Amino acid sequence: CKITVLFISVRVVSLRQLLHYKWQRSLCDPGEAVGLLAAQSIGEPSTQMTLNTFHFAGRGEMNVTLGIPRLREILMVASSNIKTPMMSVPVLNNRKALKRAKTLRKKLTRVCLAEVLQKVDVVEKLRIENHHKLRTFKVTFHFLPAERYSEDKLLSPHQILRYMETRFFRLLLEAIKKRSAKLASIAVETRKATPRDKDVDGEGAADTAGLDDGEGEEEREIVDDQGNEGDADASDAKRRGKQEEEVDYESQDEDEGNDDEVDDEEQMEEKAEENSETNAVEEPQPESAGVRDERKSKKGKTDAGRETLDQMRVNSVLTSNSAIESYCYDCQHELWCEVDLALPVSKIHFDLASVLSTLAQNAVIMETRGLTRCLLSETTTKTGEKETVLNTEGINMHEIFKYSDILDINRLYSNEVHAMAKTYGIEVALKVIEKEIKDVFAVYGIEVDPRHLSLVADYMCFEGVYKPLNRHAIGSNSSPLQQMTFETSYKFLKQATMLGSHDQLVSPSACLVVGKVVKGGTGLFELKQPLQ
Repeated sequence: CKITVLFISVRVVSLRQLLHYKWQRSLCDPGEAVGLLAAQSIGEPSTQMTLNTFHFAGRGEMNVTLGIPRLREILMVASSNIKTPMMSVPVLNNRKALKRAKTLRKKLTRVCLAEVLQKVDVVEKLRIENHHKLRTFKVTFHFLPAERYSEDKLLSPHQILRYMETRFFRLLLEAIKKRSAKLASIAVETRKATPRDKDVDGEGAADTAGLDDGEGEEEREIVDDQGNEGDADASDAKRRGKQEEEVDYESQDEDEGNDDEVDDEEQMEEKAEENSETNAVEEPQPESAGVRDERKSKKGKTDAGRETLDQMRVNSVLTSNSAIESYCYDCQHELWCEVDLALPVSKIHFDLASVLSTLAQNAVIMETRGLTRCLLSETTTKTGEKETVLNTEGINMHEIFKYSDILDINRLYSNEVHAMAKTYGIEVALKVIEKEIKDVFAVYGIEVDPRHLSLVADYMCFEGVYKPLNRHAIGSNSSPLQQMTFETSYKFLKQATMLGSHDQLVSPSACLVVGKVVKGGTGLFELKQPLQ
């Protein structure tokens, strides 16, 4: 036994010496250009990537930014508004949690009006009243039956109708107003008729043919002019249009949280009323005449109460805007509603169907702020066990924290570095940066030394905040010479000269720049210590 213990102790000592020797071999020599090595190890394999990849590896239902765009988000921009933010939270391994996780997925998924809308009928007419011309629109919305979307969405037909009455009609009239103003802002060139435009010879066929040819040439010229417009102008116009749509959508989102809460309360109250009504109204049994009369009177009262409630809903829609003339809806199944709009005739004509199509895609009936979609997927752990994971498009960690009885909150992960830093601290953000860069390369089968990734992540987070590797972040560096070695040398040189900044010549890059400056004979910086 003593010989065995002695042998084991000798092996442990030799193993410790071997690990210590390995650790010494992995250390960098003083002054070694570790930054250049890290940049080269990351930059060189990145040239083998495709420039634009937006897919989840092997799956089409999740969109994830990969490749060069994702590296730019992490390293060069360090944006808090990334293109595809997401979270992943494992579900607790018990039957009750797995069952409730399916309901939670429906609850957290955003539902737009276009997803539950079957078709829209628009009938436009011209009406003249007291020498006033009006354009009237009869718009009928047909919704899908509840069984068509009940598996994916936690929504009822009553909620859809309440959203239409309280929010959508107002948004529709605002969208019509914006579209009219946008079309009115477009300048149209006009000219007066000249004698050349008149039919002088009186030969209708030949002259009209000539005029038609001339008009065709003018139209072709206009089309050619439009085709010759610069690509930059077209892209700028598209970008401005998208920004306007995003602003409109964000302004819509600000008030939806309160509206949803009000709708839920009203829904609970109305459900209670409906339950009481259904309990009160039963199929008639063979009873005495007096009991039947009482049942009839109660039924009449409930019908009268329902009629007054329906009338109140209609009146609330009519009083919301003067352009709404009438409103009706399906009282039994709540599968359709119809609204009549009256708008004054103007020189600007717009297509209401296109306005409705665009608005229905952006109109959000219910959502959890910050989240757009949720998916449940099965993954295999390192131990070989299968577990269910809730993946979300979008980030709202505080909402996820409310469901700690269903989800394993301790293993929550997000690809948004700023959100992880604010919630868990800068050390967690450092590890997220390393993992995200590693995952980007892993999709293409490229492996980078973890020491290079840890060096880059450590430099981005050593000030206690997550800062990018660009000229704005390097501005916080105390060495003006090191700032000049990165980008915009003239800007940092001018700033250091005006502020009288000094360099302590600590970094090798600063010493290299000072050597070039001294040899050039400019003498703009005061050397605190002699060059070696």
